[in-house]
Amino acid sequence: KSKEHRETMRRIGLQRRGKRGEGTSNWRGGITEKNYRIRDTITALFQYRQWRSDIFTRDDFTCILCGLRGVYLEADHYPKRFIDIIIEYNLKTLEEALNCEELWNINNGRTLCKNCHYLITHGKKKKKRN
Repeated sequence: KSKEHRETMRRIGLQRRGKRGEGTSNWRGGITEKNYRIRDTITALFQYRQWRSDIFTRDDFTCILCGLRGVYLEADHYPKRFIDIIIEYNLKTLEEALNCEELWNINNGRTLCKNCHYLITHGKKKKKRN
């Protein structure tokens, strides 16, 4: 790609950025960035892997919605969502998240297959790729 093309794309990107973040009607104080920062760090930690394993064991490695076994499973924070816990306790750091008992309570988790988790999260079935 030419230098001129890259410069044009950069300018378009800068123009679009004005419609992101605080400039939008959906702005809630930057919680998404905080959520991802904490979530991405937590998923690599022993405490998260232990919580996830405990959920799977309790639910007998079975999706609680469709009953499938032997498929890829995901641990879902339920009935209180991960982001709702972060907001409620105003968690800003990894240390605060690690010390938040509600994040690690197995009574706030359930086992879902990948398709049911997608359906719950997005309200529609995942499209199959060819």
